[in-house]
Amino acid sequence: MSSTPAAQLVDRRGRCRLVYEPIADLARGSICGYEAVERFPGAIAPEDWRTAALRRGLEPDFDAFVIDAVVHACESLPDGCFLSFNARPATLLREPVRRVLARAEALDRLVIELVPRLTRRDQARFLACAADLRAAGVRFAVDHVGGDDGVLRFTGVVRPVLAKLDPVLVADVDRLPPKRALLYELERMAGRFGITLVALGVRRVEEVDALMRLRVPLMQGPLIGVRAKTLTPVAFALSRYTRERAAAMDQPGSLAALVEVASEPPGREPARRAESFHLTDGLAAAAQRALLRPRERRFDPLVCRDASGDHAGIVPFERLVEALARAADRPPPSGVVE
Repeated sequence: MSSTPAAQLVDRRGRCRLVYEPIADLARGSICGYEAVERFPGAIAPEDWRTAALRRGLEPDFDAFVIDAVVHACESLPDGCFLSFNARPATLLREPVRRVLARAEALDRLVIELVPRLTRRDQARFLACAADLRAAGVRFAVDHVGGDDGVLRFTGVVRPVLAKLDPVLVADVDRLPPKRALLYELERMAGRFGITLVALGVRRVEEVDALMRLRVPLMQGPLIGVRAKTLTPVAFALSRYTRERAAAMDQPGSLAALVEVASEPPGREPARRAESFHLTDGLAAAAQRALLRPRERRFDPLVCRDASGDHAGIVPFERLVEALARAADRPPPSGVVE
């Protein structure tokens, strides 16, 4: 750190370098936003730079230096996209940071991801600051929801428009029913308060399938796209796939909403063809038919076919039961709670 002290970094002309991680809208099959992450000279983590700035009494200027770079990056955003970045609530209360945000010409494409660290002493000041920023167009997000109860309490105080799901909660959600049950409840809660969920750390197509079935609309992670040095539009490899899956899920009472892409086991085609299910079959009717199968195959996955008779995927029997239980449990829509 001695070769490039924090003081020189803050005082020099120019801005810090940013890299951008794409965020996907799965219903549209497109990139809808980016998260900005700061990078500095040398292979040194941003938190180490911040610690060095703190030791020299430069932390407020350091944070203003970073946020100034983010605000200017908004000018290069592709159409229809937002730019988010992480900040502590206390950071937004510092005068150098407030000056940077106050002189910005437009903040309506900026999303501030709040790290849930807010003391009771600062709460009133922060809420007043947040109200001013909202009036200027800024939106707020809360990071790593689902990790602990403290984050949920913080979400209730901040009332964000986005809530980013903890990667630990997202990992292997397709394989772990308890995680799906928790995400189902979080999605219901978020919907009532007008909050959009963003799944972090998505690495596998199977996780995408599970999250789409749970109606999580936005996702971020290695499968969606890696961090890049520019804000030029990026190709979304799963664009067509997610659009087609989203269209199928617009029929929530059919097997199309639950189907998983999977190849049929070799050697089972003749036996399964007679008991295959059509994508448009209703959930209750499919469950009744499945229960009429021989006992040794009664709880096997349901093999689904499209209108042309081609193999479309499978529906694990437990997913069918989950969907039926949720349909019975879900209350009528009551609008967004203000």
